Order: sequence, then structure tokens, then C-alpha cells
Amino acid sequence: MIYRYPIILFIFLAGYFRLSAQEPVPKDTFDITRHTMQFPHQYKKWGFKVSAGLFMVKPPKDLIENALQAPLVNIHAIFGLPYNFSLEGDLTTIVVSNQLALGPRYSYMYKNFGVKVGWDIAFVYGQMKQYGFDNSTMAWIHYPNISLGYKLKKIAFTAKGELVTVTKVTTKSGENEVSRSKNFVNGFTAALYIEQRIHKNNVFIIGIKDNYVKYYWPTWLIFTTFNRHYHIPELNFIWVL
Repeated sequence: MIYRYPIILFIFLAGYFRLSAQEPVPKDTFDITRHTMQFPHQYKKWGFKVSAGLFMVKPPKDLIENALQAPLVNIHAIFGLPYNFSLEGDLTTIVVSNQLALGPRYSYMYKNFGVKVGWDIAFVYGQMKQYGFDNSTMAWIHYPNISLGYKLKKIAFTAKGELVTVTKVTTKSGENEVSRSKNFVNGFTAALYIEQRIHKNNVFIIGIKDNYVKYYWPTWLIFTTFNRHYHIPELNFIWVL
């Protein structure tokens, strides 16, 4: 009798592990293409995707004393349309200065490579009535853009370039209009985005962007008088919601 129990236990454990080994392991079907915001691909028709991010910016000392880092809060949305088209909207703010952009995109993907072209129109409004200032700025900016991307199963790389053209900008001090400009090429931007799966279907984006421009819209309230281009770097941290 004493030896029966170990034998019975052995048979039970052998049967348990045999059944466990026969159970199918869930297949990981994750493909980062369906979860990206920057990588060029055909977005789901009538689908809606949103991301939220924080942009760390370091303006040059000529523009802001001591070159303080200024965080920008960003909300980006994509609405899928038929025939590889999509509509993208973007809100970036530092409270006293804000930019709202909207524009169409066309995407084409071949195997692991993608290309996307688009044209954004942005409205900029800034106002500061603290610390002795009474300044405001309104502007319209166009951003023709192109993105080139390459993706693996769980990570995607996208390079993006924009031409920055200003169609109108007006700055005021109190009720007095102090400057007005129309139709000029302000510069360009170049960026690299890495989109990485973090956990399950959650994707995190890190981006590095260089703004090579004369007038950087978050700093227009200070009315810079320098007529030259600046390299203004951004470090982007974005979470796909």
C-alpha cells in the first residue's frame, strides 16, 4: 500500500504535463503597422487613432535668455479614408502659444517600406499678458511634407521632412500692430521617429527633430529682430493611445 501512492502521483503528473504540452501556445499576431502614427501605411478606412506627447525644445540663446528648455504638449489624430488617403490633425501648445494644424495624406506601402506625402495648413495664436508683456501673434503656416519609413514586426523607423512656408503673420503690442509679413519661406524641418512595441498592443514613439527656421512659432511673442536661420532641436516622447 505504501508504494501505491507515489505510483499514482507519478501517473497523475505525467498525464497533466502531457495535456499541458498538447495545449496550443497563443500565437503572437502583433504587427506594428496597425499601431503606428508616423510610419507610412494604409490606415484603416474610417478608423480613428490618437497619440499624446511631450516635446522638449531648446531654443537658442539669441531667442530666449539662458536657453531654457520649454516643454510642448502635443495631441495628434489620424482619420483613415478610402484609397490610401487619410486626414491628420495636430494640436501643439505651451499655453501662451498654440498651433492647430490639419491636412490630407496619401500613403503607399511596398513590403516593409512606406512613403507618405501630405500638406498641412496650420493656424498659430499666441498671447502673453503677464510679466509686463501685452503681446499677441496670429499666423498661417503651410507644411508640405514627405515621410519615408521601414518597419519590422515590432519596431518602425520613419524619416520626415517639411517645408515651412508662412502665408501671413501679424504681431501686436497692446492695440498697436508692430509687424506684418506675408508669403515667405521660413525654413524646413527634418525628423527621425522610432516606434516601438512596449507591452501587448501599446506603442511608444521617440522622435528627434531639427527645426531650421528663421521664426520658430512658440517664440514669436518675443519679436526677434535677428534675420537669420536657427537650428532648434526637439526631443519627442509620444504615447499611442
